[in-house]
Amino acid sequence: MLKRIYLKRYGKTLIAFAILIFGLYFLNAHGTVSSWHAQNKYYHSSDFERSFKEQPESFTYWDDKLEKDMTYTSIKEYISDQLYVYGRAYPDHHISAQQAQEYNPKTTYFTRFGGDFNILTIFIVSLAGFLIFFVDEKTAFNRFLFGLPQKRKQLFGAKLLYVALPILMIFLLAQLFYITYLKIGIPDPYLNASWSQLIHSIINNFSLTILLFAVSIFIGSMVGNLAFGPLTWVIFSFLASLIPSSVSNFFNLFSFNQPKGYPFNLENLFIVRIGKTGGYWWMIPIFLVISLLFIWWTYRKFKNLSLENDGDYLLHHSSRWPVWFLMWGFTSFIALNYFTNPWQTYLVLKDSSKAVSLFSTISSTALVLVILGLVLFVVVFFSSIKNVWQNYRGKRNNLDVTRF
Repeated sequence: MLKRIYLKRYGKTLIAFAILIFGLYFLNAHGTVSSWHAQNKYYHSSDFERSFKEQPESFTYWDDKLEKDMTYTSIKEYISDQLYVYGRAYPDHHISAQQAQEYNPKTTYFTRFGGDFNILTIFIVSLAGFLIFFVDEKTAFNRFLFGLPQKRKQLFGAKLLYVALPILMIFLLAQLFYITYLKIGIPDPYLNASWSQLIHSIINNFSLTILLFAVSIFIGSMVGNLAFGPLTWVIFSFLASLIPSSVSNFFNLFSFNQPKGYPFNLENLFIVRIGKTGGYWWMIPIFLVISLLFIWWTYRKFKNLSLENDGDYLLHHSSRWPVWFLMWGFTSFIALNYFTNPWQTYLVLKDSSKAVSLFSTISSTALVLVILGLVLFVVVFFSSIKNVWQNYRGKRNNLDVTRF
């Protein structure tokens, strides 16, 4: 019964979602393959051959060992180098793709052809996670579901099975289609990434997408305000896009006096693009465990969802303090490590004439924490603050602090 209900409500939407995701990955793969073949055709043209013969000294690459620019010994060597799909840098950086043939987990590899819709597809999947709970709440579909004889545990499980799981499977199949298209469309050895490397990249990317999807489900199930609910998800998505840089900046605070740095590449912790960069296997269980915790939290609250709080910022008043703390920690981490960077400034200028005092650094950190805490307190507890203010104006008596 629940399967029929959910498929009737979401069936056409899932088909449209599949067309959109597969369409984006097709455009991405087709663009890469078409760009490669166009470059291959140009490099084998008489115009390019004439250009290379007239100015061979202008075709150079950077040699890491010799630490200087080197000229290509022949046009064949140059063409072969330029047609490799994955390199250690973009083509205009003049770093030879030959250096990217042997896989190194500490190296970040870039695609040298085509466009990139990978981040957009992750954004769309995350949005779908938010909407499958938020829309049902705002369209009163939850009222219909709660009137059914099934328990809420069954309602929640069925939605994950018949709606959330198909969304993730569509996304995963589209990714497999993408790498298959590349393998078929670009001949060896120029697609210089093995099947295992590409699948490794997909698994890491997919686990990260599951995390964003789970957090979006959590947000969609917790917020009730028609304006601030979607705005919360938009702000979360924006801040989530800054997590890789924020995490790198945070870890770099502890490596100023470590010339060797870390045994892993900070840029490869979060794989947002499918390619030769596979990331680290140990990040996958981290993403999945956090995802399960958010799904578990969502499930616990869904079982006790009260329709009386519809319209409030948070549907579950008992979760306001945990949610406030979670939002405060998340936004503070990004604000301090991406936007303000007080500790990075302190460490960089520590031994210079422009050194910043430790007191000033601590003060600026505390100021950011307090401002964000107050702003988020107003957002999360707005309904209670509003009630307290109304009682104060109406009765002119002591504030009812127990509302918090």
